[in-house]
Amino acid sequence: MNFKTICLASCAAVSSGVILSGCSSGSVIIDTPIKSEGFKLDTIVSVSSYDNVDKQVIDNALNICDTYADLFSMYDENSLLWKINHNITDEMPAEMGHMIDDALKYSSMSDGAFQLSIGSVSELWDFTNRTNNSTVPSKESIDNALKYVDDSKVSVHPKDESDPNGTWVINKPSETKLDLGAVSKGYIADKIKVYLLENNVHHAIINLGGNVLCVGGKGDESFNIGVQKPFGSSSDTSATLSISDMSVVSSGTYQRGFTASDGKYYHHILDARTGYPIENNLLQTTIISKNSFEGDCLSTLTFILGLEKGMELINKTDNVEAVFITNDYNLHYSDNAKGYVKE
Repeated sequence: MNFKTICLASCAAVSSGVILSGCSSGSVIIDTPIKSEGFKLDTIVSVSSYDNVDKQVIDNALNICDTYADLFSMYDENSLLWKINHNITDEMPAEMGHMIDDALKYSSMSDGAFQLSIGSVSELWDFTNRTNNSTVPSKESIDNALKYVDDSKVSVHPKDESDPNGTWVINKPSETKLDLGAVSKGYIADKIKVYLLENNVHHAIINLGGNVLCVGGKGDESFNIGVQKPFGSSSDTSATLSISDMSVVSSGTYQRGFTASDGKYYHHILDARTGYPIENNLLQTTIISKNSFEGDCLSTLTFILGLEKGMELINKTDNVEAVFITNDYNLHYSDNAKGYVKE
């Protein structure tokens, strides 16, 4: 899958402090979390519970990643998205329709730079060594693929307008391919949180390779979430955030990329207007939001918009804050972001 991949072991965009204190909720808080971890969504993912529940509950939470990979993977021929992209079907479950519809609203804010329909372009690039061919695609192939990138020609709607929770249908040009990699991990994290709450887990950390969603806090206190220094080791942090029951999502040039034969580094965040990696003065954007889907969409969108336009968007968006890191490694905060920074 073309998910934003951030390996927890070596290059995690966020890391979590897990020292717990007492809790006033009446839950039994444990010092060592009940944890399930695995390689899913093209990255290392984990769910850690500080409520004392059966480990099967946490294993099941992690396996939700597999359920949605079967829907959202761009490269798995068995996934629903692959079948949609290759015109085998135009139907999808309601939740996938709602997700795509919501994500299309974010793409409309980007002046064409962030588009879900970039799949014909993104499949030309191999930032994860998927094909053992991490080379720069030819300008001719990119220009040809760009002909099919246009979210204004993509729409989803219920098959039966009287039943919005039934089957949905997508309308798109036959050559257009969707890439949900910039938005799907956040959506999956939110689904895992819902499952955990339904199973009496109220203190947990969901970490989907750089998409961190905190369920509650660590007892009466918040979790400490470290924002990794771009191109640093997993222990190098640029800031530590104090987070409770919120999401922290980072996008950055260092997460996936390759150095080509010309000596230039190419990262994975593509400009849908050019087909090449976006070039601005940002190394990383980190979004603090209530839900992870919103954070996932905004982390990519604001990175593409750049420092000024991206920060302007965040400051106009309710209940969302941001920390941006520019090429000089300076940190830039949205209006109220410093309220989350742990001194």
